[in-house]
Amino acid sequence: MEKETADNLLKLVKSNYEKIAVDFDVSRKKPLWPEIVKLGAALGGGSKILDVGCGNGRLLAALPGKDIEYLGADNSLEMLTLARRNYPSHRFVQADLLDLSPISGHDFTHIFCLAVWQHIPSESLRIQALRELKNKLAVGGEVIISVWNMWSKTIRRKNYRFLILKTWLKSHWLRKEERLDFGDVIFSWKNSSGEELSERYYHAFTKRELRRLALAAGFKISELKKDEFNYWLILK
Repeated sequence: MEKETADNLLKLVKSNYEKIAVDFDVSRKKPLWPEIVKLGAALGGGSKILDVGCGNGRLLAALPGKDIEYLGADNSLEMLTLARRNYPSHRFVQADLLDLSPISGHDFTHIFCLAVWQHIPSESLRIQALRELKNKLAVGGEVIISVWNMWSKTIRRKNYRFLILKTWLKSHWLRKEERLDFGDVIFSWKNSSGEELSERYYHAFTKRELRRLALAAGFKISELKKDEFNYWLILK
């Protein structure tokens, strides 16, 4: 992918979340995914957590009463405003997955990056993002990543498989500087009333691709699994 294309996609992602922040906040006030509840329950006291791409702070719903140190990070000011309103007793800072330098310290025992990495275009930037996470990790700590399993055959996402292939074929007719990579898709975010608010970009990872990128970034893979909606990757 050309750098100009990747830069434009990153701008699209950031603009999208600024536009849909309020609606996104409402849509995410639902029961948590079982895997998040499980991961939260397993955290011991004294854990130091970095939640990259924290959105409205939803991860904290899986950590009630936990004796932890939490820091949420997001590149969207609108999202951070909502997160601070939802969880006023916790800390949040503006930082981007591709540049975590605003966050001091390199000793987080657990770094969460849930449904965020799928918005990073191009293989080189995806590896860069992983290295940013690795740089903030304590010795013996772990990074927990989730991305949509867009190849799933569930009814909820059955149309995405067709959209992925359609986008790939259509991309061949574009100028080189406009072409997307295989697995890239752009589609509209709709609010609860069905109104289209903004376009958003995703990359549909495969299990093999996740493994290859994690190893390229210097991680050891502790676990890589999928359920009907997501891939889950735990790295050390």
